[in-house]
Amino acid sequence: MAKSRKSSKATRKSCFMDSKVHERLGEMAQRKRMSLYDYTNYLLEIGVEIEESGVNLEEMKEFIKVMGKVFQFYKGTVIVAPFNATEIKGGWRELGKRLGVIVRQSNPDCREGVIGVTKSLLWPLGQVVENGYEVRALSPTLTSKNVLENLKEMMEGLLESAGVKGEVVADPGALVVRVS
Repeated sequence: MAKSRKSSKATRKSCFMDSKVHERLGEMAQRKRMSLYDYTNYLLEIGVEIEESGVNLEEMKEFIKVMGKVFQFYKGTVIVAPFNATEIKGGWRELGKRLGVIVRQSNPDCREGVIGVTKSLLWPLGQVVENGYEVRALSPTLTSKNVLENLKEMMEGLLESAGVKGEVVADPGALVVRVS
């Protein structure tokens, strides 16, 4: 549960925001049983702390959303492994298919869901660039033939299971996922 502050004792400063953001914040504050002032400060304090630690919130946004959905819908084990674990053969297409099922269950627009999951999965490997319905990952990690083949299989399984047409192109140092 969110921590609450004694807003009557805090020094207040003006902060302007878009009216739609203000409305959404008000609704969320009500659900948390917090005042709008306390809830806004709670979110901003967390955001500032994260940014100050060197983590870019914009880069983390999709990753957090995808992992949140994975933990909501996937009843299994999720582990963090070193990059060389992507060298191990087998099971990658099946993993992609399971992720595709999660995308179908949790996103009204499966194409957007596939793009989000793809960015989140490839982000830890290196530089990820999104251009419309194309995600391109560039990394020295992707120079390994096994890593490229495994990740290509996973992405193809994701597209297949999510029911989204597209293609996966694997070249040394780059993996590209294009959604039609």
